Amino acid sequence: MPGSLIFHPPLSVHSIRNDKRKGHLILQFSHKLLSLLDNSQEGVLLPAGELHRQGIVQLQENSPAWNCIQKLLTDVPTLTLPVPKGMHEITGYPFSEGLRLNAHTLSLLSSLLDAGLIRPEYTNSLPIRLEEMQLLINRLVTHPEEKLSMEEAAAFTHMSYSNFCRSFKLMLGYSYVDFCNMIRVRRAQELLQNSNKSVTEISALLNFGSVSYFNRIFKKITGCTPLSYRASRH
Repeated sequence: MPGSLIFHPPLSVHSIRNDKRKGHLILQFSHKLLSLLDNSQEGVLLPAGELHRQGIVQLQENSPAWNCIQKLLTDVPTLTLPVPKGMHEITGYPFSEGLRLNAHTLSLLSSLLDAGLIRPEYTNSLPIRLEEMQLLINRLVTHPEEKLSMEEAAAFTHMSYSNFCRSFKLMLGYSYVDFCNMIRVRRAQELLQNSNKSVTEISALLNFGSVSYFNRIFKKITGCTPLSYRASRH
């Protein structure tokens, strides 16, 4: 609805369905943004209050956060989806535009902090290797059939096992196992809809271990069995 604000955990897979509005404002924060506030601290911003309880909050018109978003809408470049062929990403902004967008973004974060909708959590004692974590996420998303254990994932990001477990959940909002299952189920949905592979073949291809486990995880995430999902798409 107009004025709604939705936050997604960083690096998480998400989509917007059944939304007939003509446009959305998507803010993608660089992990370096907080360094503009305090170079001596490293931290993350987590949802709080109503945003934490419901996952969405409707902003009141002319509230501080609302006004910040209107300023962002005025200055942020427009990107039409799907992206035209040959244009894959926005590589950067002129210095003056980037400075203005940073100022608006920090004002928005400040207003959300004042409203009790987000809270900071400092991670000086929790060394998160963001670049390695991004590479890991890319690997999981592009190769969902690869069964990478948590120990192997921790080694891939050059983190200890315990630090990796905590960091992954903190950054994405999912445990490592739940995230991997979600990615594999998303791939299974594509195969069920666009291929003639059987449920057994898809389960084996995505390394679920057994068809019964595949059915259980698929239903847990989607609310239906693989066969009923395929039937509903044909």
